[in-house]
Amino acid sequence: MTRIRSLNPLIAGLTALILLAACDRQESATPAQTETESVVVESESGMPESAELVAVYRAPELDALQSGEALAAACEAESANLVEWLALLEGFSGTPTVANFLEPYNGVVVSAYNMAYAAGTLSAVSPDEGVRNVGEDCGQRLSGVFSDYSLSRPIFDRLSEIDLGDADADTRRWVEKLLLGYRLAGVNQDDATRARIRELTEEITVVGQDFDKNIRDSVLYLELDSAEQLAGLPQDYIDAHQPDENGKILISTQYPDYFPFMSYAESDELRKKLAELRYNLAYPENQAVLESLLSLRYEYAQLLDFDNYAQWVTADKMVGSPQRVEQFLEELAGYTQEAQQREYELLLARLQQSQPDAERVESWQSAYLMGKVIDEQFDVDSKLVREYFSYNNTRDGILMLVQDLFNVQITPWDTYTWDESVEAYELRDGEELIGRFYLDMHPRANKFQHAASFPLRLGITGVQTPLGALVCNFPAGDELMQHSQVETFLHEFGHLIHSMFAGGHHWADISGVNTERDFVEAPSQMLEQGAWDYDTLSLFARNAKNEPIPESLLNRMVAARDFGIGLQTRRQLSLAAISMGIYNRNPEGLDLKAFTDEMTREYTPYEPLKDGHFYAGFGHLNGYSAIYYTYQWSLAISSDLFTRFESEGLRNVETAGEYRDLILGQGGAKPAARLVQDFLGREISFKPYADRLSRTPEAVEN
Repeated sequence: MTRIRSLNPLIAGLTALILLAACDRQESATPAQTETESVVVESESGMPESAELVAVYRAPELDALQSGEALAAACEAESANLVEWLALLEGFSGTPTVANFLEPYNGVVVSAYNMAYAAGTLSAVSPDEGVRNVGEDCGQRLSGVFSDYSLSRPIFDRLSEIDLGDADADTRRWVEKLLLGYRLAGVNQDDATRARIRELTEEITVVGQDFDKNIRDSVLYLELDSAEQLAGLPQDYIDAHQPDENGKILISTQYPDYFPFMSYAESDELRKKLAELRYNLAYPENQAVLESLLSLRYEYAQLLDFDNYAQWVTADKMVGSPQRVEQFLEELAGYTQEAQQREYELLLARLQQSQPDAERVESWQSAYLMGKVIDEQFDVDSKLVREYFSYNNTRDGILMLVQDLFNVQITPWDTYTWDESVEAYELRDGEELIGRFYLDMHPRANKFQHAASFPLRLGITGVQTPLGALVCNFPAGDELMQHSQVETFLHEFGHLIHSMFAGGHHWADISGVNTERDFVEAPSQMLEQGAWDYDTLSLFARNAKNEPIPESLLNRMVAARDFGIGLQTRRQLSLAAISMGIYNRNPEGLDLKAFTDEMTREYTPYEPLKDGHFYAGFGHLNGYSAIYYTYQWSLAISSDLFTRFESEGLRNVETAGEYRDLILGQGGAKPAARLVQDFLGREISFKPYADRLSRTPEAVEN
């Protein structure tokens, strides 16, 4: 999971990386801040001469941000730094060049990212409420300053005047992206319009933070009276859910509790009750918040001469327009119609074995019935599969896979962490430090509830190496994971290593995962393939007796893999249609409940929960806004990329090396379509994904 470019070119990379997603630093120069050596040439007045600006790169140290007071001081220092540099850049009077203007501008952007990344990540993971609150306040404060940059006509003019005749490809690419970002941010609008855009930027930041915070703080519980109500659950799950002091067994809406319960609990009534809780996260709090967010973004787009926000946010994506998104969703709906119908009929037939009068399958029954059908028709018992995936073994195996595949070394890093459960690592290629990262992998109160890769520092050649954090909510230690969680782990780790390998560029919005937003998921979806490869899984998928997962079991899992692809893809299409639909219009008078229910009925065979309001807890409606379609778009691209690994071998290190160099390592240096063409030797084709969606898996003979 990741987020998108937000409201202006300075926060373009910030929000594109904030959920994707280091630096060896010297002595602190200000509280929790560091700088490179003597980088500003000062005049007699104490200020740099306008034609002699030299870059300053600043970065906060996480171990100095352990309290709200320290984080507030660091944010204040960086805000003041940005305001001062805004005046310097706007007052520049010489002839702008790469050295005297673009390089200092780069220092400003990188410094801003460093502070915003630290504040944003800590607001999502810190156990300290004061730090979380200050992190959100810092994001709001920086957003206002960022708006001043993005709407600065003097800076835009200076960037436009730089002579790029002798510049390298990365430099040309960044300036091109910058100028487009400025235009999309509204730099060409009149003074009054730009002033309102700035106000909207700050308002949208605050409202979006409220939306995310309400979801983060919303954990609901199903109360059970006895262990008998856990019938069907694996024994390790039952053992981990003992009665509390009031004699109640609590099942939360968090992932480690929710997904096993929905997959295995025999009680149809209890699964329904837990689904109703899950589909009411942050409701009713986020009802008004989301309505406000839609209204603000609509006004923002209108001021920029777009019909609506969906048009604005797709303008710089691969897809180009909402119309192309709608066409794409329609194409995939066509590919999956027959598969969905076949799968649904099988689920209904299985339900009627225990409920002969059942006329339809309900949404809370689907995962349970899917498991039954896969077990009976493909001989895949998901409870048995779980026994081979303890968290510790899975973590170690994924680290081993990445090391072997890309010829790198991952070793523990002795450093500060914000919670005792967080682990830290270094990624090296021989003697070269590629990056550092944290693994914050288990649920706790008030922590980000989903799974995502957060950036902490962007890799900038000659300045700082990448620093990131993988934030998930998996079982801990020797507790068991579902195979789907292993896929999620690989997916999010794919984002993390993408940010590490892409850190070898000097310009802020070229380095890191700064490619088009609707391509970003493709490399992560590629790494998921390791969850289906026996040579990979046999290294770490082991049960309590240290026996590797049987190859015959994995073969059956692979045979069953595409069962449900019709239902699952149509569910994703419904979410994409909701995401696009609520933004591709004037939101005035929009009934969120009615519209989301309509899209659920249009794309899936399930009747929406009567009292469900899942949109209130659908965090992507803030971070992704209109472009949730990117998961399916990227999946179509990753299916095409994978054709080369299919023919040359999933663990072929030479192919992986080219993939690292031509896709991951490029960051935002080239358009995404060009990256794919460089790796495949041809243009993108969606046919491999269409073929997969149309394929009918064959059941095994029992």
